[in-house]
Amino acid sequence: MPDMRARYEHALAEIAEMKRALAERARHVAELEQRLMRQVEEGAKENRRFRRTPAAAEPTESDLARAVAAAEAEKALATAEREKLDERERNIRKVERELAGLRVQLETEWRRVTGARSSAPAPGASKPQPGTTPPASTRQP
Repeated sequence: MPDMRARYEHALAEIAEMKRALAERARHVAELEQRLMRQVEEGAKENRRFRRTPAAAEPTESDLARAVAAAEAEKALATAEREKLDERERNIRKVERELAGLRVQLETEWRRVTGARSSAPAPGASKPQPGTTPPASTRQP
């Protein structure tokens, strides 16, 4: 049981790290997209203002194509990371189900064992508080 708990906690830590990395990559992609849009806007403004400016000052189609390709590659990487994160979350849910099943088995076994000795309290059962009267079934004459 401690091994499953350790696996569960480890998986949660991995998911948190993957979410952080995914968010960082998403910010990076957004920054690239904003930069690309600024370049396009600046290029359009420059083109309107100065029709006679040298073509080298404006971003070329190949520059824009490279920027788009880089953004698409980053998006594909983020998508792959998201799929990996989803797989981890599915694994965590599987471990949670296993733990729940083991807990039910443990409770069933506990009830079976304590059925033979009814004086033992169930795990997690509260103990009577001092100064209170016990239930009628446990009072002694």
